[in-house]
Amino acid sequence: MKSSTSPIFFWRETGPHGYLSQWSPHPFTSPASSATSSPAATFETAEHYMMHGKALLFSDTLTALSILQASSPRSVKALGRKVAPFDEAVWTAERENIVREGNLLKFRAHPDLRAALLATGDRELAGASPRDRVWGIGYSPDKAPHTNRSAWGLNLLGKVLMQVREELRREEETGEETGEGKAKEDEGKKTTAEA
Repeated sequence: MKSSTSPIFFWRETGPHGYLSQWSPHPFTSPASSATSSPAATFETAEHYMMHGKALLFSDTLTALSILQASSPRSVKALGRKVAPFDEAVWTAERENIVREGNLLKFRAHPDLRAALLATGDRELAGASPRDRVWGIGYSPDKAPHTNRSAWGLNLLGKVLMQVREELRREEETGEETGEGKAKEDEGKKTTAEA
């Protein structure tokens, strides 16, 4: 039996805790934003949102449009690798904010997912992809518990999801949406009202 303080390891959208995956098929809509000149859009997965945000960050509107039209997260990921012009330093500075915004929208749009995320309490969330040492820890769910933590990757997705969990928890306590996702939604309402 897992300890209530042991990390929750997740990886594939079809596996245990798959709802935490960027590839989980839980569509959501992002409101229009005058700040980024982006119209309201529906995203099939959080991966779609992430790569769309990456394309817009570098003003690659053609790739952004292709991402919106792509049917699978795998094809979206491939499109994200083609974003041009690309600057690693700019992406590194903005990537976690983009992923956090997308996941806030995803979990707000799906009350069952929100409840599941909040039910993880304060446990560490660890993206257990054996092939990803940036967004994950670089070890599969079966190997991760037996691996020295100092060997883990950055686990950026796990850290972002823990931030999202905290923000959703605050929203539960106050009854109000908070953070950038809320500001973006308010901006979308303002843009719609002005039209």
